[in-house]
Formats: sequence, structure tokens, C-alpha cells
Amino acid sequence: MSAKIEINENTCTGCMLCYKACFIDVIRWNEDSKKPVAAYQEDCVWCFTCEINCPSNSINVIPEFTSKTSPY
Repeated sequence: MSAKIEINENTCTGCMLCYKACFIDVIRWNEDSKKPVAAYQEDCVWCFTCEINCPSNSINVIPEFTSKTSPY
């Protein structure tokens, strides 16, 4: 599993709800910018908790699927 996590820094209010909600630690906090960072996107389990809890709708989780080549 992995996901592309888009964070709109222009609309992000820095409330930290996404950071606090991420139980896998995919979302980290950047103290310098006071904004979240999707540091470990390859570990995302698609719970969408960060996206759901964002009051400014600044996070978009896009699941990435890998497919195996199959003759069927």
C-alpha cells in the first residue's frame, strides 16, 4: 500500500489535526513552516483520517495501486 498525499500549504491553517490523527506517522510536522509534511507516503494505509479531520480541506489522499502483470 502507498498513497500520494497532497497538502495544499496555501489553504492549510496549521491546526495540526492531520498530524495528530495520523497513527502511522506518515504525516510529520515541520516546526519551521508550522505545516504538515507527508514524510512517509509509502507507509500510508488509506485510512483517510488526515483528510477527514482537516477543517480547511487542504489534504487529499490518493491511493496508489500497483498491479502485477497477469496473462488473464
